[in-house]
Amino acid sequence: MIVLFALLGIGLSLGFELGLGRFTPGVTNYVGLMTLPLAAYALRTSQRSAMMVGCASGLLEDYWIEPRLFGLNGLVKTILGWALGGIGARFDLNNFWGRCASGASLHLVDAGLQTALRRLFGEAVVPLTAASLGIRAIAGGLLTAAVLTIVSKFGTSRRPTRQKSRKA
Repeated sequence: MIVLFALLGIGLSLGFELGLGRFTPGVTNYVGLMTLPLAAYALRTSQRSAMMVGCASGLLEDYWIEPRLFGLNGLVKTILGWALGGIGARFDLNNFWGRCASGASLHLVDAGLQTALRRLFGEAVVPLTAASLGIRAIAGGLLTAAVLTIVSKFGTSRRPTRQKSRKA
């Protein structure tokens, strides 16, 4: 069942990303919808699931949207899934501000890692400006928080909740 939800989330994100690129191509420079399934699985399930969903969504993004360096987005999103899944396992980020900070940091680190790896492979890159990074962080954080709030209404997370000890 969890695989079906992962495929559905990745498919919906890919469809919205392709539609957004078709009708408003300039917006795709600031909003990455393929990180939404990664954030959902990193904050709600395990680190391993987040890595698998990140790899799958990154490879689909490489195939459908950016076929220049195939596998680059898959690698970056796998690393992001590992990092956010590990942080999400240690800290409770399933509130609005935690989701917002997670989404903003995902989009910032995604842009930085992609730029660094593209330079490593000798590809010409457009330099990142502070304004573009700020817009990317705000839009990514708010979008991640909004989508994960909607997703949380449909199900519960698979992470066990921590019990507070009562001293009598």
